[in-house]
Amino acid sequence: MSNLPAGGGKPDAFRSLDEVCQLLQTHPRFRELPVVRVAGKSRTGLAIGRFIKNMRLRRFGAEFARSLTLWHFQIRQEQPRVLALDLRWHAENLAADWHVFIHFVDASGEIRFQGDYPLKGVILDLFGFAYSRRQVAVPAETPGGNYHVRLGVWSPGDGGRLELTQFRGCQRDPADGWRDAVMVGTVTI
Repeated sequence: MSNLPAGGGKPDAFRSLDEVCQLLQTHPRFRELPVVRVAGKSRTGLAIGRFIKNMRLRRFGAEFARSLTLWHFQIRQEQPRVLALDLRWHAENLAADWHVFIHFVDASGEIRFQGDYPLKGVILDLFGFAYSRRQVAVPAETPGGNYHVRLGVWSPGDGGRLELTQFRGCQRDPADGWRDAVMVGTVTI
């Protein structure tokens, strides 16, 4: 999911989509289906999803609280001060108050900017997978250089981070206080 509106970031994209929805609603057989019914899960689908996740986790991944697994992370610079992040997750259930924190850390270990986002509203497919595409604007005052990318999950309701239960292809953050986070890459600004 992107922070920009659909339609390539054009301001009129949302208004046009609303107009299309209003037009469709005038049809006598038009009805809206709840997303939950469309994305229903089955035990077989979840078993297949767990198998795929476990195979992917042999190469790369980070599991949090034995229930939420990041199995793909990619970062690229789309514009001079805009980063695009692709994240792929697996879970059988998502807690409504889980948030992903993404810190961009300089060589001295200081957080220079962040790309945090809530998992509330993320819909799992029938295999338990969720896909996120995020855009992170690099603040103008951030100096150029290399930044390590730290990722973890926290729950404001519980008041803490989800425990990092296993990881592969990335490193547990060695910094004190960040043992439940992983370093998933480096980006140059």
